[in-house]
Amino acid sequence: MIGKKFLLAVTGPAVLVGALALSAGTALAATASLTASVNGANEVGGGDPTATGTVAVTVNTTSGQVCATVKSDIAGAVAMHIHQGAAGVNGPVVVPLDATKINGAASCATATVALAGQIAANPAGFYFNIHTPAFPGGAIRGQLAARVASVAAGSGGQAGTNNGGINPIVVLLIVAGAGTIGAATWRLARH
Repeated sequence: MIGKKFLLAVTGPAVLVGALALSAGTALAATASLTASVNGANEVGGGDPTATGTVAVTVNTTSGQVCATVKSDIAGAVAMHIHQGAAGVNGPVVVPLDATKINGAASCATATVALAGQIAANPAGFYFNIHTPAFPGGAIRGQLAARVASVAAGSGGQAGTNNGGINPIVVLLIVAGAGTIGAATWRLARH
């Protein structure tokens, strides 16, 4: 028969590790980091042939907040948006953003939690574009894609700034919990 001490020693730490793993999964799922390279050739019907740029987008699937940091050489931007639509297809605006923030601070807007979840789950089904008076239908455009952590050349082997939302404290707690289970099992095996 299994004693109460054995059950407590094994199940207590196991429950803790399970709870920590669940909270880590929730933390990881809360924010999606996306990116896009934007240019005129990506616009349906053609856009500005010389303007280019990049956009980094964060989507919080818990709050619905969508933020975009845009770097571009575009001149005279009057609007920028995230649209729903696959590559080569125009679609409706789903997240309007502030074009005055180009080459500055992030522009943030609140979408519904459902829409934020759709963007995070299927970024290729959405695109980012910037409009100008000369190109009112869109001057530059790029499909969203998941941003992946990378090791930058010449960075001394340090990973890029995006850690995919992994909280190092949660990882340490999970490892500590797993160590506690191993230690408890080892102690019980000795008795």
